[in-house]
Amino acid sequence: MESNKKATVYKIIQGRDFLRDVKKILKSGDKSVLLDIQEIIDELKINPHKKRPKMDIKLISPKKESTYRVRLGKHRLVYEIDETNKTISLTMFFIRGKGY
Repeated sequence: MESNKKATVYKIIQGRDFLRDVKKILKSGDKSVLLDIQEIIDELKINPHKKRPKMDIKLISPKKESTYRVRLGKHRLVYEIDETNKTISLTMFFIRGKGY
């Protein structure tokens, strides 16, 4: 028997700093990263907590249990989860070693 229960899809909010960071990467000419970002965002909409192949998700700080980062090769995408409103705020995107 199949369940009619529909999976919750989170809404994505792109923060000002995130958009600025992505523009910097576009200017650098590394446009292949954009496809990776979109793929990650599509996966986060479905479940922003679960690690899966090609998605190394990590809680940044136990003090702030809603802030995570996902690794994209040498880049990091930082996001916050609002469970009440089912939203994900993309806050930063940077090359490892230059962020946080």
